[in-house]
Amino acid sequence: MPPVDSSQWRVFNVLLRLLGLGATFSGVVAIVTIGFGIPAPYGEDPVTSWPTVAGGTLVTLLGLGFLMIPAFRPDQGDITVVRNPFRTWSEPKHRTWWTGDPIVRK
Repeated sequence: MPPVDSSQWRVFNVLLRLLGLGATFSGVVAIVTIGFGIPAPYGEDPVTSWPTVAGGTLVTLLGLGFLMIPAFRPDQGDITVVRNPFRTWSEPKHRTWWTGDPIVRK
């Protein structure tokens, strides 16, 4: 198997974070604007769309799940992706959240 370029995994982790941020933001916007109808047109009451609230909640939770996954870097020695995002790695790894690069301590 050819060696893996570390820049590919850096880009992968950055894109994963951007996907999480985009999904979280769009889910919250869908819940507030379309789901709860805020702000309502002048002179009318807000109308709640429960299917949109449910869908927006699902997208928001999916985005938050992407943001909670630790950075995966096989070139740094990672062999498996975390199966449960609420449980952290068994050993503390000092890496940046965005790319998974090692943090240099001075």
